[in-house]
Amino acid sequence: MLVLYDREECPQCRVVRRFLARHDVVYVNHTVPRLHAARTDLIRLLREHGRDPAIPEVPTIEHDGRVVQGVGPILHYLQEHFMSDYYGDPAYGLTRKLEGVSYADAIPAVKAALATEGFGVLTEIDVKATLKKKIDVDHRPYVILGACNPPLAHQALTAEPAIGLLLPCNVIVTEDDGGNAIVSAIDPKAMFSVVGRDDVAPIADEVREKLRRALAAIEA
Repeated sequence: MLVLYDREECPQCRVVRRFLARHDVVYVNHTVPRLHAARTDLIRLLREHGRDPAIPEVPTIEHDGRVVQGVGPILHYLQEHFMSDYYGDPAYGLTRKLEGVSYADAIPAVKAALATEGFGVLTEIDVKATLKKKIDVDHRPYVILGACNPPLAHQALTAEPAIGLLLPCNVIVTEDDGGNAIVSAIDPKAMFSVVGRDDVAPIADEVREKLRRALAAIEA
């Protein structure tokens, strides 16, 4: 999980927060005190990573055992680790790049993370195998998982019977040119927006939050 050490009034911190929000990066926000000497958690973190504890500046991020300080280095790090040139960053998806994790290892990890949020996988389409078999075309590894949270699906279907046209929630697992796994889930808010029902919006919000947490919890 990514942790952001910042302050609300810090302009550089706002730049980082906007990037995280725009790209749907799941993170924990740790607001530090105004006085440097009182930033004990950040000072301890810097000591643990061999950094100068006398400079507990914000913004600072901690992610996968690394500490990065300063808005420029942080944005560079986030672009490398949370964006993919091949897959891009679709506005209708929640996407995470798993640095150093293979496609094969990612699939069971994604299923396990989805299960923690109450999603079962109803369908699994191996796009690579299907395209090879049907039209003899080679494609990079790419699987589409049809994820369903039964209680939330029941709520949605009760409110709007035709909403089954938009179910289940698709989750893609593929890989970039470097062999790093990419996981992307449909954004329920974008998907359900076509329904045009205000009473369905809270359901979409809840599904979205569960999918965000599932993507953040993937361990492989």
